[in-house]
Formats: sequence, C-alpha cells, structure tokens
Amino acid sequence: MSLKKKLIGAAMILTLVFAFTACGSGSSDEGSGDSANSDVKIGVIMKSSDEFQNAVVQGAKDAAAEAGITNFSNVASTSESDTMQQVTAVEDMVSNGTDIILISCQEENALSGPLQAAADAGVKVVMVDTDCGKFEDKVTFIGTDNEAAAYEGAQEFAKRLDKGSNVVILRGKLGDVNHEARTNGLTKALEEAGMNVLDVQDANCETDKAASVMEQFMTKYQGKIDAVMVTSDSMAVGAAQAIKNAGVEGIKVCGFDGFQAAISLFDTDEIEMIIAQKPYDIGVQGVECGLGALNGETYDSYINPGIAIIDKDNYTEYKK
Repeated sequence: MSLKKKLIGAAMILTLVFAFTACGSGSSDEGSGDSANSDVKIGVIMKSSDEFQNAVVQGAKDAAAEAGITNFSNVASTSESDTMQQVTAVEDMVSNGTDIILISCQEENALSGPLQAAADAGVKVVMVDTDCGKFEDKVTFIGTDNEAAAYEGAQEFAKRLDKGSNVVILRGKLGDVNHEARTNGLTKALEEAGMNVLDVQDANCETDKAASVMEQFMTKYQGKIDAVMVTSDSMAVGAAQAIKNAGVEGIKVCGFDGFQAAISLFDTDEIEMIIAQKPYDIGVQGVECGLGALNGETYDSYINPGIAIIDKDNYTEYKK
C-alpha cells in the first residue's frame, strides 16, 4: 500500500476514533440543542484570519450550535506578530465570564501567564492548532503533529522527484513552533531521501512575500531548482505565481495545509502535492473537549486529528 493511501486511511480512522472516543458527545449532556448548555459561553482566539484558521472557527461554531450554545465569539489577530492582541482577548473573555476558550498560541512567553490566570478563574482552556508548552492547565492540545506530518509528507513528495534533486523551502515566521517543526520535518525527510536542500527562507506565510523570495531563489540558483516545499499554502500560491510569471517549467510545488487557493492550482498543473491538515475537525473536537471538561471529563494531553495527502488523483474530493 502506498504511503499516501496509508496516511489517508490513518487519518480517516483517527477521525472516527476521535468522533466516538476522544471528545465525542455520545449520550452525555452536550447533545444537540441541550438546554443544559444554553448559558455556556465559548470564545475562540486565533492567530490570524487565514483560510485554515477560519475553518477551525467554523468547526467550533458548528459544534457549539449543535450543542445548543448561542453565546459564541471569536477573535483573530490582525497580524501574527502582534501577540498583545491575543493577551487582551484572553483577558477580555475571562472578564466577561467566558466558560470555554479555544486558542491557537501566537507566542507562549506572552500567553502562558494570561492563560494560567484564565484557568485559575475556572475557564476551560483548549489549545488548538498551536500549543502553549509553558501553560500546563489546559484541557488538551488538539493539532497536527507538525514535524511528523511534514516528515511523512516530504517522504511522499520525494518519491515524485529524481534522487539528488535540488529543493528550496519557504517557511513561516521564525520562532513560530509550528513552522519550526514543519521545517525540521521537511528538511530531515528530504535529506534522508537523497535530496539537496538548497535554501530555507522565511516568507512569513504571505503570498506576496513568498513570490518575492521565490523570484530571488530562481535568480540565485539559475535553473538548478527542481522543487519547492512550503510550510503553509499561502506561500505555495506565491511560489507558483513566481514560477509561472518567470516562464520556468519543471519546478514541482508542494503545499501544506489544504487551502482552496492552493487546491485550485491542480486545475492548471501548477502544484504537485499538498500535505493537508483537518482544521474543521480541530474546531469541532475543541468544543467537544471543552464541554466535556465542564462536566468533569479529562482527556489526553495531546490529540492528533491526522493528515491527508492531496494530489492530482484526488484533489476534486477536497475542492469546494
């Protein structure tokens, strides 16, 4: 069986397992329209408003509605470098009596204190997508095992390249634990597969910046680049744009996340593969775990929602 099929199968199994065991509502008090949840307040705090994080919010919102919760709010930073927006959001939610907070950590040194204060006030805090390692009193952390996902995905991508191929990596901002882990996983798998990692550069998860960096790479390496991998699809879109605008052929692009903008590039053969996460499921499971914690349930410290490999053979299943 191919790695792609194994990953997809494992992800489906994990999703089913989590739906029934990890944070499932089953026959508990958090069923659809349960009046016991009518006074519960849920707040979601994300690092930005990109497609991935919006999908986490949508999953959480739908799960809250399914549980009969109408008091739902969400906040997203205007910039992933503005940590104080998250600190203020946590403090505001604690002061307004929020019962459950789902949060994707922007910077753990700044957030560990406010999150601990929230937990001390009785708020059930569920970390989603990005953990805060210095904060211990969380309900759980639900998110992709970023290094393992990147490693496994890069192993699959390497099968689509000739041995000794030259690969460049566009990564998210320095210091972000997710992008550090993904970069490490990509690099390790590529090197083990006999590929040459020519260069790694921060493009801050921005399409325009990724296009600019990719242009610089193509100028610097003058026809030596065989492939590009990224740690977020926004950069895959930028890299593909730069390659197309330069009229260069033969550079294979691998994304990471599963954004629609990247998936649409399969239509024009501008992308080879995407390592896809499951943001909607993360949001759903976050709410289910938060509600369970309010009822005294406890969970494993980490829950992995799994990944999938998207390519030319199956991308229409993911396209909206």
